[in-house]
Amino acid sequence: MTPPEASSGALERSRAIAAEKALQSANEFILFHYATGLMGTVPRLVSMADRDVWVVPVVLTSPGFGTVGEVGMVAVDAGDGKVVGSTPRSEVIAAQRRLREKNLDAIEAAFLRAREA
Repeated sequence: MTPPEASSGALERSRAIAAEKALQSANEFILFHYATGLMGTVPRLVSMADRDVWVVPVVLTSPGFGTVGEVGMVAVDAGDGKVVGSTPRSEVIAAQRRLREKNLDAIEAAFLRAREA
């Protein structure tokens, strides 16, 4: 027996927008709702009872260092590309602060190397 999330209806719903469009929607949301230095990464499709959503991890990045770590998630409706949920801003900012403090020396060293290059 085929599980409900793998039925043809779920697959049809999930293909309304591609992962690339979900990432664009998430990055636009991130830009206007969170701090700078954050971006979405590889979306993952999640099938739920009433809809399919793309879950896009939000990561802290730094010049020269690259990805520092994950700070939250943004959920994008796979049918219309609208953001339907996200990690609260206060949690994202707190996670961003913790990651910067934990990796401060490495981030600063990478930034200086990038600036000198």
